[in-house]
Amino acid sequence: MAYENILKALGRSGEGLSQQQQSDNYRAFSEIMREGVYIPDMISQIDSLKARVEALEHPNPVDAELFTVMESTVREDTDVRTAKDKLATAKTRVISELCMKDTDYRRLFEEYRTLVHTKYVERNERNKGVA
Repeated sequence: MAYENILKALGRSGEGLSQQQQSDNYRAFSEIMREGVYIPDMISQIDSLKARVEALEHPNPVDAELFTVMESTVREDTDVRTAKDKLATAKTRVISELCMKDTDYRRLFEEYRTLVHTKYVERNERNKGVA
Protein backbone atom coordinates (compact mmCIF):
# COMPACT_ATOMS: atom_id res chain seq x y z
CA MET A 1 0.00 0.00 0.00
CA ALA A 2 2.83 2.45 0.88
CA TYR A 3 4.49 1.79 -2.49
CA GLU A 4 1.27 2.63 -4.34
CA ASN A 5 1.06 5.87 -2.38
CA ILE A 6 4.61 6.74 -3.39
CA LEU A 7 3.78 6.10 -7.03
CA LYS A 8 0.63 8.23 -6.73
CA ALA A 9 2.68 11.02 -5.17
CA LEU A 10 5.06 10.83 -8.10
CA GLY A 11 2.14 10.92 -10.52
CA ARG A 12 2.81 7.41 -11.77
CA SER A 13 0.67 4.32 -11.54
CA GLY A 14 3.30 1.60 -11.66
CA GLU A 15 1.47 -0.06 -14.51
CA GLY A 16 3.71 -1.65 -17.08
CA LEU A 17 6.28 -2.69 -14.50
CA SER A 18 6.91 -6.33 -13.79
CA GLN A 19 6.49 -7.67 -10.27
CA GLN A 20 10.29 -7.78 -9.97
CA GLN A 21 10.61 -4.16 -11.10
CA GLN A 22 7.93 -3.09 -8.64
CA SER A 23 9.71 -4.99 -5.87
CA ASP A 24 13.04 -3.39 -6.83
CA ASN A 25 11.42 0.05 -6.78
CA TYR A 26 9.87 -0.58 -3.38
CA ARG A 27 13.23 -1.65 -1.95
CA ALA A 28 14.93 1.40 -3.46
CA PHE A 29 12.27 3.76 -2.09
CA SER A 30 12.49 2.13 1.32
CA GLU A 31 16.26 2.61 1.35
CA ILE A 32 15.91 6.23 0.27
CA MET A 33 13.40 6.91 3.03
CA ARG A 34 15.64 5.19 5.63
CA GLU A 35 18.44 7.53 4.56
CA GLY A 36 16.14 10.49 5.22
CA VAL A 37 15.85 11.61 1.60
CA TYR A 38 12.73 13.61 0.80
CA ILE A 39 11.64 12.17 -2.55
CA PRO A 40 10.09 15.39 -4.00
CA ASP A 41 13.44 17.14 -3.41
CA MET A 42 15.23 14.29 -5.16
CA ILE A 43 12.87 14.52 -8.14
CA SER A 44 13.38 18.28 -8.42
CA GLN A 45 17.16 17.72 -8.36
CA ILE A 46 16.80 15.12 -11.13
CA ASP A 47 14.74 17.57 -13.19
CA SER A 48 17.38 20.25 -12.60
CA LEU A 49 20.16 17.87 -13.70
CA LYS A 50 18.21 16.91 -16.82
CA ALA A 51 17.86 20.59 -17.72
CA ARG A 52 21.59 21.18 -17.17
CA VAL A 53 22.54 18.17 -19.30
CA GLU A 54 20.20 19.32 -22.06
CA ALA A 55 21.77 22.79 -21.94
CA LEU A 56 25.21 21.20 -22.34
CA GLU A 57 24.02 19.05 -25.23
CA HIS A 58 22.33 21.97 -26.99
CA PRO A 59 24.24 25.15 -26.22
CA ASN A 60 22.48 28.45 -26.54
CA PRO A 61 23.33 29.96 -29.97
CA VAL A 62 23.93 33.34 -28.30
CA ASP A 63 26.50 31.72 -26.01
CA ALA A 64 28.18 30.12 -29.03
CA GLU A 65 28.33 33.47 -30.83
CA LEU A 66 29.65 35.20 -27.73
CA PHE A 67 32.32 32.55 -27.32
CA THR A 68 33.36 32.99 -30.96
CA VAL A 69 33.79 36.73 -30.40
CA MET A 70 35.76 36.18 -27.18
CA GLU A 71 37.92 33.54 -28.84
CA SER A 72 38.76 35.72 -31.82
CA THR A 73 39.71 38.55 -29.47
CA VAL A 74 42.28 36.50 -27.54
CA ARG A 75 43.36 33.94 -30.15
CA GLU A 76 46.92 35.30 -30.29
CA ASP A 77 47.46 34.84 -26.54
CA THR A 78 50.11 32.17 -25.91
CA ASP A 79 48.04 30.31 -23.31
CA VAL A 80 44.98 30.29 -25.57
CA ARG A 81 47.02 29.04 -28.53
CA THR A 82 48.57 26.29 -26.38
CA ALA A 83 45.15 25.22 -25.09
CA LYS A 84 43.70 25.20 -28.61
CA ASP A 85 46.65 23.12 -29.87
CA LYS A 86 46.07 20.61 -27.06
CA LEU A 87 42.40 20.48 -27.97
CA ALA A 88 43.22 19.92 -31.65
CA THR A 89 45.68 17.14 -30.77
CA ALA A 90 43.09 15.41 -28.59
CA LYS A 91 40.44 15.79 -31.30
CA THR A 92 42.75 14.27 -33.91
CA ARG A 93 43.55 11.36 -31.58
CA VAL A 94 39.87 10.65 -30.88
CA ILE A 95 38.90 10.88 -34.55
CA SER A 96 41.80 8.60 -35.50
CA GLU A 97 40.75 6.03 -32.87
CA LEU A 98 37.17 6.12 -34.16
CA CYS A 99 38.29 5.81 -37.78
CA MET A 100 40.56 2.85 -37.00
CA LYS A 101 37.51 0.94 -35.74
CA ASP A 102 36.23 0.91 -39.33
CA THR A 103 37.77 -2.07 -41.13
CA ASP A 104 37.80 -0.40 -44.55
CA TYR A 105 39.50 2.72 -43.21
CA ARG A 106 42.04 0.62 -41.28
CA ARG A 107 42.81 -1.42 -44.44
CA LEU A 108 43.28 1.74 -46.53
CA PHE A 109 45.43 3.28 -43.79
CA GLU A 110 47.69 0.20 -43.76
CA GLU A 111 47.91 0.25 -47.57
CA TYR A 112 48.92 3.92 -47.40
CA ARG A 113 51.59 3.24 -44.76
CA THR A 114 52.96 0.35 -46.84
CA LEU A 115 53.08 2.53 -49.97
CA VAL A 116 54.86 5.35 -48.11
CA HIS A 117 57.42 2.90 -46.74
CA THR A 118 57.99 1.34 -50.16
CA LYS A 119 58.45 4.71 -51.87
CA TYR A 120 60.77 5.89 -49.09
CA VAL A 121 62.98 2.81 -49.45
CA GLU A 122 63.03 3.17 -53.25
CA ARG A 123 64.08 6.83 -52.99
CA ASN A 124 66.85 6.02 -50.51
CA GLU A 125 68.15 3.21 -52.73
CA ARG A 126 68.17 5.54 -55.73
CA ASN A 127 69.98 8.24 -53.76
CA LYS A 128 72.60 5.73 -52.61
CA GLY A 129 73.24 4.79 -56.22
CA VAL A 130 73.75 8.47 -57.18
CA ALA A 131 76.17 9.21 -54.34
